[in-house]
Amino acid sequence: MEQVTLRANVPAARATPGQQVVRVAHVDSVPLFQQGVAAVLHRDPRTVWVGAAASTAATVNLCQSAKPNVLLVDADADPGAHLCRLLSGLHPDLVVVVLFRQSARSGGEVERARQAGARGFLPREIDPNRLPSALSLALENGFYIDPSISPLLKNSGHAKNSGTLLSRREQEVLGLIAEGMTAKRIGNRLGVSEETVKTHIRRILRKLEARDRAHAVARAFHAGVLPPR
Repeated sequence: MEQVTLRANVPAARATPGQQVVRVAHVDSVPLFQQGVAAVLHRDPRTVWVGAAASTAATVNLCQSAKPNVLLVDADADPGAHLCRLLSGLHPDLVVVVLFRQSARSGGEVERARQAGARGFLPREIDPNRLPSALSLALENGFYIDPSISPLLKNSGHAKNSGTLLSRREQEVLGLIAEGMTAKRIGNRLGVSEETVKTHIRRILRKLEARDRAHAVARAFHAGVLPPR
């Protein structure tokens, strides 16, 4: 059967001045769930639903024509994270966010998605009212990890020992990163420059042996460097 891409008429940006509009394309094989996500995103002024697809070819065409900046992918529709890897390679600025049902949170599926280029990790049972905020934070910060997902990312035995080497300020910065804050907002909160915050982040990544901020937060939760939220 031919996979059909559903595309909505894309409304004008409705976000507040200075806020980036989150243009969301959705990958899911269930039309009812596609329409449910569309309804949730249409209600929020920060998000614009640009369409949905159920196959690799349809998703590639949708991303080329509708120019989303966030791709929301159901893990069941992308076994092995092949689509995630493909779209991350074709569109490096595209933020791929993956929804995991309970059965997909074992066997390394979450870590496989991260290695394939995913930058957002959400449980499929996420409160619909939280979905727009999570997607907005994923786009703004370049990553977002739901606390229920973070322990499932791969962690080495060095993380806990490395975490003890974090200074008090570095732990504070890491905690604010986990809350979804950008370097600029963290600087405003702490009364330091954005560049100082970025220096702290580089040191945190090195000490935690993390590839990026998302990985650092996940490893910190897993190792107990950050308390569970």
